Order: sequence, then structure tokens, then C-alpha cells
Amino acid sequence: MLVRAILIIVAGLIGASATAQTSDSTTAIMPKPVCSGHLGESVAINAAPLTVEMLGGSYRAHPGWPHPGEARVDQLRYSSAVMLRSDDPRFTDFDLSPGPVHSRTSGCWFSWTSIQGKSGIAGISNAGIVRSGYVDGFVPARPAVTPDIVGYSFVAADDNVHRDSYTWIGVWNAKGLAERSRVVAFDGKRFLILATLPVRLGAISKLPDLHSQAYFLTLIGEGKLGQKVAWIRLVWP
Repeated sequence: MLVRAILIIVAGLIGASATAQTSDSTTAIMPKPVCSGHLGESVAINAAPLTVEMLGGSYRAHPGWPHPGEARVDQLRYSSAVMLRSDDPRFTDFDLSPGPVHSRTSGCWFSWTSIQGKSGIAGISNAGIVRSGYVDGFVPARPAVTPDIVGYSFVAADDNVHRDSYTWIGVWNAKGLAERSRVVAFDGKRFLILATLPVRLGAISKLPDLHSQAYFLTLIGEGKLGQKVAWIRLVWP
């Protein structure tokens, strides 16, 4: 009887282990959403300018700079920004922004042409569904360790940063529903808050300036369905 009881227990443990492994593998191979649109399909997206002041920044006077000065948001330089809105249900829940932006839930990539005005982007045109912003098979890295930013939760980061010994640059959203986020440079031990923005963010990407040590940052907001979403370009430093 004792031997039989032991065998029953062992069989149960093996069955539980197999079930756990099956569950894990099922999770691992869950297919990603496939975009329901076709390449080149037009998507109606409205855009309104998002000025440096709207992002909580200001113009700073420097010798040699024309009026009104250099546009900055905390430690970052303001390049351009717009507030986007679309009623297309696929234009939502953004998680990647290497140039075009990607929707986590619809699987679609979106891009557009910026219309330049006197003081930044005045609007956009030719918005639609495009190819992936990454080469086939590329999977963006995620940091193994992220700093604890009090009152904020980690969202996303981009690696291969080489400035002041920092190796990552990422974004954190305020806990709860507050419309507030932070851009942070970090490594395994230190972090530096570069800017606080009055919007919630979904993704960040960076490109190095080939002629200096600066990085061009592209940020996209969370993108809740039917609501406005910020698309922002900043420069560090």
C-alpha cells in the first residue's frame, strides 16, 4: 500500500510538471497579432502641433542663438512634436517607435510625412500602414534590471547608449492614471532623470548623431483607442 501511494504521488507530480511545461510552451508560442490592413493602405490620422511649452519646456537664451532661444525640456533639446488622433481601431496601444510606430494589439506599423511649419511640425500627410521598422527577425532587447523611480513604473527602453557610462535610455509612466512620464538614462547601478513630460508614453527609440555625441530620441504615447497620442522627438543632450 505504501509503495502504491508513493507511485500515485510521483505520477501526480509528473503530470503536474507536464501540465506546467505545456502551459509555458503554449504561452511562449502564442502568435502575435497580424495586421488586418495591407501595405500602403491609407489611415486617417489628424495631427496638431505640440509645442515645447505644452511639454513643460521653455526657450533658453544662449549667446549666438536667434530669438527666442534654444527649445529645451529639462535636460533634453526639443526637436518637434505633434498630438495625433485617429478613429481607426488599429491605431492604438503602441509599443515600438523606431521611426514608424507599432501597435501591440493590432500588429500594424504606421508612418506619415511631417509637414514643417515655421516653428516645428504643422501637421502630417500620407499617413498609412507600412512595413516593419525593424529588419526581419530583430527583437528589441529589454534590460535585465531597471532602476526604481519612485512613483513611476517602467515602460520601455533602448540599449547601446554610450554616454557618461550610461548604457540604456528608457521611459517610465506615473503610477495610476496620471498624465505624466519620465525619460531616464540608466545602467545597472545608476540613473539620471533627463525629462519629465505631461503625457503617458508607450515606447522610445534612439539614433546616434553621426557628427556628435548626441542621440535623437523618438517617443510615442500609449495610444488609447480614440484618444490623442503624443509623438515627440527630443535630443540628448
